[in-house]
Amino acid sequence: MPSKLRRRPLTVRNRTMAASNNPRKFSEKIALHNQKQAEETAAFEEVMKDLSLTRAHRVRRHPPPPP
Repeated sequence: MPSKLRRRPLTVRNRTMAASNNPRKFSEKIALHNQKQAEETAAFEEVMKDLSLTRAHRVRRHPPPPP
C-alpha cells in the first residue's frame, strides 16, 4: 500500500511565499502570460532576423551556380 504524502500545514510564512509566487487575480495571470508571450516572440523574431541576415550574406558571397 503506497504511503500517503503528508503536507506541511500552511503557516503564515508558507502562505506569504505561495501568494508572492502565484498571482491571485485572473487578470494578473493574463498579464503575466502576455508579457511572457511578448518576450518569447521578441526572442524568436531576433533569431529569425539573424538567420535571414546570415543567409543573405552567404548568398551574396557565394551565388548559386548558373543552371
